[in-house]
Amino acid sequence: MFRQFLTSLFVVALALPAAAQQGREDMLVSTQWLQQELANVKLVDVGDRAAYEAGHIPGAVLIEVSSLLTKRDGVPNELPPVAELEDVFARAGIGARDRIILYSRDPIFAARAWFTLDYLGAGKRAAILDGGIAKWTAERRPTSSGIVRTTPGSFEARVVPESVTRLATMRELVRLRDAAGPSLALIDARSRQQFDGTDAGAEVSFAGHIPGAVNVPFALNFIPGDMAVFRSARELRDLYARAGISRSTANVVYCRTGMQASVTYFVLKYLGYDASLYDGSYLEWSNAGEMIADAAPAMRRHEMESSLVTLAYETPLCHPAARGVVRRRAAGPARIRDRGDDVRHVRGERDEGAEKDQGRDERQRRL
Repeated sequence: MFRQFLTSLFVVALALPAAAQQGREDMLVSTQWLQQELANVKLVDVGDRAAYEAGHIPGAVLIEVSSLLTKRDGVPNELPPVAELEDVFARAGIGARDRIILYSRDPIFAARAWFTLDYLGAGKRAAILDGGIAKWTAERRPTSSGIVRTTPGSFEARVVPESVTRLATMRELVRLRDAAGPSLALIDARSRQQFDGTDAGAEVSFAGHIPGAVNVPFALNFIPGDMAVFRSARELRDLYARAGISRSTANVVYCRTGMQASVTYFVLKYLGYDASLYDGSYLEWSNAGEMIADAAPAMRRHEMESSLVTLAYETPLCHPAARGVVRRRAAGPARIRDRGDDVRHVRGERDEGAEKDQGRDERQRRL
């Protein structure tokens, strides 16, 4: 079985689930539910002190997103050592049995905190507030500006190593990509421009994407708007099905530095899908001189005609259906260019979301 093969070879369980997992509806909570349960949960505002002191949900403690990140070997936004993360959550008053609710102003931050908790073995008791504080305040629910003091908790990690994919493992997955076939999905959560190489992204040495990856921009997980409300589970399943991703695939997600891909990781887990996050992501891959693809693979014409692409929220997805030709250049890593004879991009009538949102916000190019 592919799972057993990868586990024995890489000591990372990345592949097919032994049995289909159930979706986790408890991973998302509504503003109405939270207001009723404020006294029974550990509420965490993931962001920065200035925003927290300007106004937060009553009872929320602050965990600064910077405390969940470190720079390693020139790559920013990496997981800090486990002991440091244990201390961050313990100082926030989180104990071994607490139900943890996360929210943020930028949905990436709450998703990154959830991914971190999942890596530490606490994902099953953590959830994200759908819509974050933007939806909370838009509904005129109460806020507070006072700093919440808390007694340190007894947070102890039970690390789930398969939550994270390292560079060496990623090399092997790319090498075996064709042999794995549809059983393995490498998911690039960046914008389509960064995926196809027209926008390199901040600090990236060579524009493009990891060979064999499919592009599902992270912003497509949300209903278009200003409140970062997730699409319904049905819509999300359909979105990922269009990219060949389901409960039967082994899924590795990445972006530029592992931040945007945290949203994708969260959604896949919410749907009950297998997921691992390549935390070094494309910045590490590109700067390490690994093989890259610099023209976006696209879905073949007959696949484009599938009824799945008639979804109301249809938007471009790039498929790894095209086989590429490896070319060596005078400088930089090997690149794969896609043949253009029988493939093209799948484009919808409306391009909602990722490209528009990311083009509007330069800061997200650095996540």
